[in-house]
Amino acid sequence: MKALQAKLQALLTGLDPWLDAAFPIATALICVKARLAAYSLLTAYLLLRLLQRSDRQSWRWILISLLVINAGTIIHDRDLKPGSASDYLIIAMSFAAGFERSRQQWQRSLAWITSCLLPLLGFSLLAGDNLIQETSSFTGFNINKLGFLAGLLTTVSYGWMRDSQQRTSTWLARGGLALGIISCSLTQSRAAIAVPVIAIAVEIALSHAWTRRQLIAGVLLALALGAGATYTWYLKPQANYNLATDYRLGELNRVETIRCWFSSTSSSETSLLLGMGFGRPAQNFCGPDAIPSLKAMDKGKGLQHAHNLYAQVFAETGAGGLILLVGLTLAALRKAWCVHSQDGQRSNLPVVIYLFLMALGLTFWQVMMINQVLVGYCLAALTATDPDRDAAGEATPATQQP
Repeated sequence: MKALQAKLQALLTGLDPWLDAAFPIATALICVKARLAAYSLLTAYLLLRLLQRSDRQSWRWILISLLVINAGTIIHDRDLKPGSASDYLIIAMSFAAGFERSRQQWQRSLAWITSCLLPLLGFSLLAGDNLIQETSSFTGFNINKLGFLAGLLTTVSYGWMRDSQQRTSTWLARGGLALGIISCSLTQSRAAIAVPVIAIAVEIALSHAWTRRQLIAGVLLALALGAGATYTWYLKPQANYNLATDYRLGELNRVETIRCWFSSTSSSETSLLLGMGFGRPAQNFCGPDAIPSLKAMDKGKGLQHAHNLYAQVFAETGAGGLILLVGLTLAALRKAWCVHSQDGQRSNLPVVIYLFLMALGLTFWQVMMINQVLVGYCLAALTATDPDRDAAGEATPATQQP
């Protein structure tokens, strides 16, 4: 058995630099509407990543068993509404898949993740003005899922650029950042356009020693950008179709829906402590036609989801789940800040800020499997080890240069 494990680990060590190629391939498969093939590839990817170091970290076999047992649900039920507990399982397994890899390995991973922008941008350009309709025409993408992915890839590209120490990789990362900005703009998603900018701006602000003049200029620029976005999205009248009015109604719908999810879960002691369970129970109280204040509005309509990850977790798991999620968020932000300020690893902070801000306006029901895997995997970069330390060499197998 030990000899077999040794051969397996040697094989996985040789494959390590290339395993993350599954990300751009899966993205391309989704863009050509081969959704099940993409999800099957990502499931196989998680299996191989979890098998790495399974000879030293026996807890990985627990996740491997869960992955194999739930493979059918993971592959086939990704786009169901309102989803299932497997949404959380995927993110947990993805985090474990990237647990305690070296910084050198993460540099390659960031490059592979950034390359997902190529098929995504190609898909967006081919769809052209019909992008929103095209993304809704097949199960897998919608505008929220597409925008989330484009924004995450843009933020990862920026982090790769900040951490790159070689001129070639720096220029490639800059190219990826440019592609990401274009992709975010093409999605027409407000969150995809605004949130990566905020995450990157925060990282720049925290990394720069500002003079008073620069600080004043930066604040004025931020205010001008915020005012411009507010006017464009919510105040500017349109010729034939008042998009600003729809945006304002949409934001009100979201606020009312989030409020309903929190208040409905708090309505009884049992649901407050244990939640209403996974699946559809919350929709009985806060579904599209269940909120009186929205039913009375012109074009007012509730949503099929909480549109807020914290509200969703609270509704499904109760106060315990909400406290755990808030604690994990604070721990991730603290760890990202410590790594950023002490170790000079700058790729983590903008990604963590991006995920935190997006969690305020999205739920796991709205993100597809490629997004869920990338969320857990990118957060695992917080556990990156220093390859110069002996302990890191023991925890992470050596890999050959591609």
